Amino acid sequence: MEKALESIPSSLLGDLSSKLVDIVLGSEDKNAVPTELAKKVIYLWRQDQLSSLTGISTLMTASIMVDAEKTYSTLNELGLQKITAGVKSLT
Repeated sequence: MEKALESIPSSLLGDLSSKLVDIVLGSEDKNAVPTELAKKVIYLWRQDQLSSLTGISTLMTASIMVDAEKTYSTLNELGLQKITAGVKSLT
């Protein structure tokens, strides 16, 4: 997935990270994200790496598990339609 995300402008990484965190934390299903993935998100957060490509990729995976349509909608709102298409083809 990281390969598909490489074309995201660095100026959008912070906003995208915040919006994906909101999707993941807003889930009513507390079991939507597997434990290992949740641990990875927490680790990246502690390392201040959620806006890195690895962080975005991890958050993207988690947010798709929580609410794929909201994730795609968020990408589209940020003008990342090509990323949406690329990510959809990988999932």
